[in-house]
Amino acid sequence: MRNSNNKIVQYTGYFLLAFFVGIIAFSFGMPDMTSCGTSDQGTIAVVNGKKIHTLDFLRYRDMKFSQFRNQKMDSFILDNFIVELLLQQKAENEGFTITDDRISRIIKNSPDFKNPSTGKFDAAYFQAVLRNNRLSIDEYEKIMRREIAISDMRFMINTGAAVPKEEIASKAVSESSSIQIQYAFLSNDEIKKRYAKDLTVSDADIDSEIAASKVKISDPKTDREKIKKDLEDKKLEKIKNDLTEKINAISSAGGSFSTASAVLNGKVSRSATFKIGEPVKTEGKDSKEISAISKSPVFTDKCLALNINAASPVISSGAGLYIFTPVLKSYKTDVPDAEKTEKLKQTLASENITMITRNLLKEINEESKIIKNLKTD
Repeated sequence: MRNSNNKIVQYTGYFLLAFFVGIIAFSFGMPDMTSCGTSDQGTIAVVNGKKIHTLDFLRYRDMKFSQFRNQKMDSFILDNFIVELLLQQKAENEGFTITDDRISRIIKNSPDFKNPSTGKFDAAYFQAVLRNNRLSIDEYEKIMRREIAISDMRFMINTGAAVPKEEIASKAVSESSSIQIQYAFLSNDEIKKRYAKDLTVSDADIDSEIAASKVKISDPKTDREKIKKDLEDKKLEKIKNDLTEKINAISSAGGSFSTASAVLNGKVSRSATFKIGEPVKTEGKDSKEISAISKSPVFTDKCLALNINAASPVISSGAGLYIFTPVLKSYKTDVPDAEKTEKLKQTLASENITMITRNLLKEINEESKIIKNLKTD
């Protein structure tokens, strides 16, 4: 097993592992692991209660990572091995079965185990390959079962990632789109300055609130300040609600953005150009997402429905009030050609596979308990 290009490695190459490990390592970190948790020197790890023999790890390391063999890499390699074992356990728990007949068929149909002289499977030649890699038939079967389990999991994910025609059509519209909005923003701080007189809370207001709410005062200074702040917040909210009501009436009547903006009297800006489904960002070099707009149901529902320069309803955020209007709204609804359709299908399938895989690995990550006994010093 010293040669990373041997026939066993060719068959059980780690492209399947990379598909899963690349996501779990960078998205979630490794599952709950405790190092040096067992005194059994023959056991290098315990994966959800199952002991993993040190020889199995060494065989895995030499087979798949022989070019990286050093103590500094051993911890990384062990983590990769553990992820494979977790995926195998998940497959078994989900009811995946790997029969002896299936393993036998895979071995007999593999070109790596066909005698070069005859072009047919040769049991003696197969055993010679195993001996050359210092593997017994039982040891190789164990490797096969793990690799097939991971392959089956990937097949299940790919099946679940099928892309319907409607999703392809929607993606085609999104890809062809070019949207830009004009928006106005009035911050809470600006409202407080502009309506300072209306936000004033007097001692009489505080006394009335105490009497109406039957509040028990334990610390006059602290409690009255809190009541004052609450009353100021209520007055601020009323001003915002009054502005919202006026602007929403303009929007409902099909009024213009300029009319609504005159009522709001906030700062007017334009967004960067974006595609359907992309976040709305500020225009300019240091572009930043305007999450209050991007994540608002008002924006999602109204952006494409609004006419150019028509006023949107108000988007109320923790920082203040927004309104917007589309100033550029371009997209195609015609069916893309076969080549474009296939490309979109592959892109969407890849996105679906990644999403399903993330969810699967997150579930595994949350459920697993690992104890490692690796010594690297």
